[in-house]
Amino acid sequence: MKITLVSRPATASLLAGLLCCLPTGNQQAQIFLGSTTATTGFAGEAAAVSGFAGGSAVAVADTGVIVSSGGEAEASAMETAVASGLAVGASHAAVVAGGSASAAEASVANVSFVGGGGFFFAATTIAAEFVSAQVNTVCATFGATVMAVSEVTGLTINGQAVAVTGAANQIVFLADGGYVIINEQAAGFAGTTVNALHVVDMFAGVNVVFASVTAGVTCTTVTTPPPPPPPCDFLTGGGWIVGTPSGAKANFGVAGGIKNGAFWGHLNYIDHGNGMHVKATAVTGYAVDPNDSTCRIIDYNVTIDGQPGTARVRACDKGEPGRNDIFQIQLSTGYFAGGDLGGSHPGGGNIQLHQCH
Repeated sequence: MKITLVSRPATASLLAGLLCCLPTGNQQAQIFLGSTTATTGFAGEAAAVSGFAGGSAVAVADTGVIVSSGGEAEASAMETAVASGLAVGASHAAVVAGGSASAAEASVANVSFVGGGGFFFAATTIAAEFVSAQVNTVCATFGATVMAVSEVTGLTINGQAVAVTGAANQIVFLADGGYVIINEQAAGFAGTTVNALHVVDMFAGVNVVFASVTAGVTCTTVTTPPPPPPPCDFLTGGGWIVGTPSGAKANFGVAGGIKNGAFWGHLNYIDHGNGMHVKATAVTGYAVDPNDSTCRIIDYNVTIDGQPGTARVRACDKGEPGRNDIFQIQLSTGYFAGGDLGGSHPGGGNIQLHQCH
């Protein structure tokens, strides 16, 4: 499962984009394996406010849980006095689950909390101008991909502005032993959950989440084998890409073909983001990409940081000088990286197809 969790300024609604045109995941990856995916289950829930306060459960603009077969749900509220010392402004939540994706979003304006304190501590005051969270999960070729976004604007605690870093699970401790979690995130069986702002203050009897969303999909992947190889050709190449999970540079050297009736070639790949080394021990397959005659799909037995595994490479010769050539790699660990060699993405090198003589 590929997961991306960020905190950023508000943009156009994630659900609006989902309703317009459900994404299909990484298009290059789908071509790469010649695979199809089926979505067999959904999860989704969104709430502007949820938790416990004043000795009882609280909920504002809560969609409830989407059934596993999918569906849509929405909820909203105007200004709400949630509990003693706890109030929020306009609130919104929505879930859309269907096709190959599940998406959930929630937002709440003008969060205001005053509570806690006692003989030793003054009361805690927490305020935020706007809080939101979004999760979008999609069945792609290699399983579910996840995009999660949260936003917390104008957050103050006891009158002091709090810098929101954008990191997952940022914690701010309160003087009375309570704490606030910003961009709280977790991946579980039911999907990925993001809580934009989570306030826990036992002195005030408060455990409340503002803008909580969960979305998930269950995917089944069917991989179809590539067609038979051409009568006789070879592919060779070397270079670098930045289409790695971390965006760091990766170097590669690749060769594949059929020589004297046997598979031939090699593979060396280094991801400089995580230091991973991949080295081929045998070539186990070589074929034309059924969707692009300039591309070859090469299968390898490999070692991945010294451990046995498998790799599939899709490499394309798009003509000279090589800027539009493509290199993609998928490992048995689920790792995927790919890009062109300097055309629309940073990269360099060259990949060439050679006809047999």
